Amino acid sequence: MDMTITPSRQSILPEMYELLMSLPQDLVIVSGSELEQIGFQTNNLPAYYLGANGNHALDVEKHQLWVNPPLSKKQKQEIHAHIQKIISLLDHDLNEEWEPISDRGAQITFSPLGNKAPVELKKVYDPDHQKRLSWLKSVPFVSEELIIKIGGSTSMDYLHKNGHKGANVKKLIEYLNWNKNECVYFGDGLYPGGNDEAVIGIIDTIFVRDHLDTYEKLKALSVKNFSNL
Repeated sequence: MDMTITPSRQSILPEMYELLMSLPQDLVIVSGSELEQIGFQTNNLPAYYLGANGNHALDVEKHQLWVNPPLSKKQKQEIHAHIQKIISLLDHDLNEEWEPISDRGAQITFSPLGNKAPVELKKVYDPDHQKRLSWLKSVPFVSEELIIKIGGSTSMDYLHKNGHKGANVKKLIEYLNWNKNECVYFGDGLYPGGNDEAVIGIIDTIFVRDHLDTYEKLKALSVKNFSNL
């Protein structure tokens, strides 16, 4: 969602909403954000919603499809211990008012700047992901059950190794008995370590720089070409 069909933590642009509404294909919004945030940012776009990287799923009528089990107390302790290691590397203090740590059930999201930080600050904090990649290189997250993925403009998502976007996209396709060869995934986080990377190999993927790039690439695709991807 963020930086793919909407600006980070902002509402979908009217022209993007209209373009998506005009498509005959089924739409799926996959995001690290919670379901309420997806609805807010997409103006309640009629689509399947896979929140928290797909660990909480709704159908188009907003009936619940599944909720994957939340992280255990032990797993959360493991995550928070690693977050403290990253905090020790920062050159600034956390702003608690901007919600640096968000517990989303099956996922914990850590944003050193803050999940609710002003958008103009988030845009310039780590635009090329290098800060987050360097922190993870300095203090790798090693776990038997959990993984970490870079998400959004400033965040890192901690989740179960089978609870990433790729696993949950696959789960939805199988649940709905769709043909995976007729599905395509647009994402800005398809780079190594990004939270869209796990979708590679599940279905076809198209990398986008941001929501404006998505708009242009969708607009350029004819319905015939889109259905044959």
